[in-house]
Order: sequence, then C-alpha cells, then structure tokens
Amino acid sequence: MKHKEIFISIVIIIILIIIDQLTKLIAFKNLEYDVTYKCVPGLFKVQLVKNTGAAFGILSGKMWFFNIITIISLFIFAFLMKDVNFAKASIFTVSLCMIISGTIGNFIDRVLLGYVRDFLTFDFVNFAVFNFADVCLTVGVVLLIFDYIFGATGELWKKSI
Repeated sequence: MKHKEIFISIVIIIILIIIDQLTKLIAFKNLEYDVTYKCVPGLFKVQLVKNTGAAFGILSGKMWFFNIITIISLFIFAFLMKDVNFAKASIFTVSLCMIISGTIGNFIDRVLLGYVRDFLTFDFVNFAVFNFADVCLTVGVVLLIFDYIFGATGELWKKSI
C-alpha cells in the first residue's frame, strides 16, 4: 500500500513540475524583456526576469550554493517520502509534494540555464517576481507549518522525538 502512496505522490510532483516548466516556457517564448504586461489589472502582472539568486535576488550569482542546498534538500525530502499517507497525513503529503516539485522546478532552471525564470508579480504591491515553482514552495511550506502545529504531522513527529 505504501508503494501506491509514493507512486501517487511522484505523479503529483511530476505534474506540478510540468506545469512549472510549461508556464515558464510559454512566458519566455512569447513575451519580451523590459515590458510589463497587466495580466489581471490590480492583481497580477507579468514581467520576465532572469533570477541568478534566491528570493528578491539575494545571493545573486551563487548557483553552486543553491545547487548544493537543493541536492541536500532533495535527499531529505526523499527520506520524508516514507511518511506520505493521503488518508492519515494528507496535508503533510500534499505539502511535501509541493515543496519537492517547486525545488525541482527551479533546480531544472539553474542547471540548464544558469538562472531561474521568474515572470509573475503582484500589481497591487511592490513584490519580488516569482514563478509557479515558487508558489508551490511557499504554499507547501505554509501547509507543512500549519500541519505541524495543528495537524497529524505534528503529532507524528512529536511521538517520534
């Protein structure tokens, strides 16, 4: 039964990575740099950015650092896959899938291009430009924290300590 849970998780991860890579491909193939496109006026705009750093461009040009951190993180995530369970730990399982897919989506860009393709930003506030992988990472981490504090994952981890 555990193999089925892991297989479903891997399928979800692959689907999320495909969505990330397709949205990046479509944006960077069809739009121009130095142009801001109002996608949903007052909410979202599209602006192409080659990000050689992390969020807000911090540690710009330190790809070796991000690659090492990503590889270490993926080993940790692979270890955590043993705890996936859609019935008893659904929030943990979904959050782990989102975190892994976001990590791999941006890692693909770093390895193949030397930068991460960002293109979405908010229109109502000055905010960093991001992509679908960043959304997966952020939502996944928020869900994991929520589940750790209020849900089954917190109880599972507290018992194992």
